[in-house]
Amino acid sequence: QARRELAAGPGNRLLLYKDVPTCFDAWDIDVTYKDNPVEIGGRATIAVVAQGPLAGVVRVQRAFSASTLQQDIILRAGSRVVEFKTAIDWQERHKLLKVSFPVNVHGNEAVHEIQFGHLRRPTHASRRFDADRFEVSAHKWSALTEEDYGVAVLNDCKYGVSVTGNAINLTLLKAPLSPDMTADLGRHEFSYAVYAWQGSLFEGNVVRAGYELNMPAMVIAGAAEERSLFALDAPNVVIEAVKPAEDGSGDVIVRLYEAMRSDTSCRLQTTLPVVRAHTATMLEEPLKPVAAARGQLRLHFRPFEIKTLRLRCDARR
Repeated sequence: QARRELAAGPGNRLLLYKDVPTCFDAWDIDVTYKDNPVEIGGRATIAVVAQGPLAGVVRVQRAFSASTLQQDIILRAGSRVVEFKTAIDWQERHKLLKVSFPVNVHGNEAVHEIQFGHLRRPTHASRRFDADRFEVSAHKWSALTEEDYGVAVLNDCKYGVSVTGNAINLTLLKAPLSPDMTADLGRHEFSYAVYAWQGSLFEGNVVRAGYELNMPAMVIAGAAEERSLFALDAPNVVIEAVKPAEDGSGDVIVRLYEAMRSDTSCRLQTTLPVVRAHTATMLEEPLKPVAAARGQLRLHFRPFEIKTLRLRCDARR
């Protein structure tokens, strides 16, 4: 659609390093790991295991060092996400495994999701405090963006990443020997994905893509009724939690946040029989009343604001 090449080199490239931190073996990563790459070696077998109207799946199997990997590379119909569903039998000692995606996007900063928002970190080491941030934390995604294009690496459980130049390098596994010599050995299952979009970061729906990888749709037996408890008309506002109030009152707590650093007004629509609504503290203590007419609540968010609502519903309906 964009008529441009996404990859700046081989993507999904596994990188193995010797990893011996000077202290805190299981938790620290020293910058010197980059000076000690380990040849992965081994040949891969590649087979097409699904080729239908809903998805195509290519299975990759390979051995490297003392470990083995099986990976299903999945592209679903109509999707911009290429998923890498991975299982590794990890049998390394003092090793660090990363996966690299070099992309054709230029940015002096990468964008990393954190809880209830995102942060920007440098992609260079031109200053000392930039060099010290060679590994940073991220939740569901890290992205490189231009004004009208972006690429993100999504993940479902890997929270360390380094972005050097135009390469997003997700940290997958460590192999510490202290305090437990067998701490991370054995089978690991996880997924990561690459996602590209046209337009700005705001327009890219990367937050939604991250949530969809982490919380795929579930199908369970139930009544054949179509109903959504809550709906929002602003794509940058996220409903993070819906839960009963902790005080046992029967009130419903809804926690939302603005995800794109943008001042936003929106409407929350609910099919619950709401008779009274308040904003609340994080401890669910009521603050200010909110008008709730015909199941609609008008809300205003400051950039990255977290908002908690406390809803009283009519138990007779």
